[in-house]
Amino acid sequence: MSGPAIFIVEDEAIVASDIKETLIGLGYTAAGMAKSGEIALEKIAQNRPDLVLMDIHLAGEMDGIDTAGKIHVLYGIPVIYLTAYADKVLLERAKVTEPYGYVVKPYDERELHSVIEMALYKHRIEHEIKKRDAILFAVSSAVEWLLRVSRKGAPASDKIPDFAASDIRDILEPIGLALDAGAIGIFQVRSSGPAPVISMLYEWGCPEYHSSLFKLELKQFTFATMGLSRWESLLRRGEQISAVVSTLPPEERKLFSLLGARAGVIIPIFIYDNLFGFIGFFDLTEKIHSPEEIEALRITANLLGAAIGYQQSGQ
Repeated sequence: MSGPAIFIVEDEAIVASDIKETLIGLGYTAAGMAKSGEIALEKIAQNRPDLVLMDIHLAGEMDGIDTAGKIHVLYGIPVIYLTAYADKVLLERAKVTEPYGYVVKPYDERELHSVIEMALYKHRIEHEIKKRDAILFAVSSAVEWLLRVSRKGAPASDKIPDFAASDIRDILEPIGLALDAGAIGIFQVRSSGPAPVISMLYEWGCPEYHSSLFKLELKQFTFATMGLSRWESLLRRGEQISAVVSTLPPEERKLFSLLGARAGVIIPIFIYDNLFGFIGFFDLTEKIHSPEEIEALRITANLLGAAIGYQQSGQ
């Protein structure tokens, strides 16, 4: 498997070629090279590498600092500066672009490797923190919505009379956008005869998602008929299910196929300690979510259970 893609901005062709060979030897992918800031911006817009090695001193209208500043603002891609020397004024300018490190030329291969690895790690952690915070902010909006719905003593005209599909979407949309999810579905589990019957009640989907809400296969099915017998006991115990289609047994892939999803996190929804159903956060590509993201999703499921419980009790 190819390593992280790194783009090189260096106006000396021999130096750029040497850096490229070094990166390949270290297991990285050379995403491209440019000898000027203008060319670099054009190629980076097309390639979107994981990291940029930027020579501070470039010929042309933009030097490396100007170019790095634009990369930071436009694409949020981490930049490491390469420099043979740097005076105090130059370093002060460079700080504004929030670089992820500096490497002094002639560089040491081990030093270059260490600085790149630290930069990639720092950028990944920052991205995860921003994503987690965005999800939690969306969840806080759901809390505000719940308080508004369930306020006691509010005038009747101020209360929302029904828990409509549009109300659910108002909660799910910011969470779905923050999570970069493909779709979110809420399923109700009803006791009926020898096996509980499940139906999809609500959904939210990204622009690429094709609605599945009215598919007959997702109305009145059972865990067994959908090949999900294993899920029932897990959900009743309050456990979440994280699934990637390529690692699932064939019999458990039907639900994902109907939704057009390749991965998902399924979390039970309880009302007054009874299983109401479950909420699924589905991805259109195979993806694994961090523990912090899953914890935020559990909070969301708990809030939805409380909101549905309030609505059903007439509060």
